[in-house]
Amino acid sequence: MSEKDLVELWNSKRSQLTRAQLHSVIAIAVLAYVAALGDLQIASMEAKLFATAFLVTVGVLGNLTQFAIIREAQSVVAELATHENPGPVASTIAQSGRYLTMTLGLMIAFSLIVFASFALVIL
Repeated sequence: MSEKDLVELWNSKRSQLTRAQLHSVIAIAVLAYVAALGDLQIASMEAKLFATAFLVTVGVLGNLTQFAIIREAQSVVAELATHENPGPVASTIAQSGRYLTMTLGLMIAFSLIVFASFALVIL
């Protein structure tokens, strides 16, 4: 692939990653709002289990999608690293492998923190 094609693919992956996070952010925002109102503490056990299952499902599916996007972006980084005399943008992208790995680790950590925090609120 040409450098231009790879940069366009990189931008596409970045856009996909942002869009893939949207549904998780909305779900967390709604559940945080309900928790802040105290409605989860007075909710039935069935409602708490549903909210937990909902959060886990949205989180896991969102993370799997984001992991796939990151994996594909890592292949773009690897391909750009093989190009001779890349332009400034391509050169910057080619050096983004560590950033992608860090993003993956932070996604896992933040997901665990959100789930643990939610579990503490509903218990």
